[in-house]
Amino acid sequence: MLTRAAFYFLRHGETDWNKLRLMQGQTDTPLNPVGIFQAEAAAQILAKKNIVTICTSPLCRARNTAEIIAAHTSVTSIVNVDGLKESNFGSYEGHPSGPWRESWVAGGEIPGGELFEDFIERSLAALNECLKHPGPVLIVAHGGTFLAVRRWALEEAAVRTGNCELLALSPPRKGSKAPWKLKRVFTPEDVAKAAL
Repeated sequence: MLTRAAFYFLRHGETDWNKLRLMQGQTDTPLNPVGIFQAEAAAQILAKKNIVTICTSPLCRARNTAEIIAAHTSVTSIVNVDGLKESNFGSYEGHPSGPWRESWVAGGEIPGGELFEDFIERSLAALNECLKHPGPVLIVAHGGTFLAVRRWALEEAAVRTGNCELLALSPPRKGSKAPWKLKRVFTPEDVAKAAL
């Protein structure tokens, strides 16, 4: 079960592999210039949100996104949470997604990779570790990590997270079986629209 505490979730900024639609997994790809710009734009929004704790995946694309945000807020330290790492996609890292992914989600193995259910359980434990810290908490992680949020808070709703999209999540009232409330606070497209 996901700890019932409101938090913000931010997927890392764009990388070249995102642009090429390649599976990154735990390959430590850096932000590209667009990703850096996205993180700086998200930071301007987050500067107004009184974030107390930033928890991040240690993979550099997430860590660098978190560092850019911290530089624009009053947060003085960033907490690395190893369990927030993207799934290990084994031999499929560096390649496009394909039919193997549906099989993996259904319980199939991938060569040299992590089982889907193991990944979801690891991600849930990491999210709960983050939510032990003083809030509001910002979690900077990966699209795959958000699958655990979808399962444990959003009743598997088909919500996707783009690069540097900022989502606010709030639990339902105590005793309610309703899904959590989800609000898109910021997308990088907002900046492009404002520039028109």
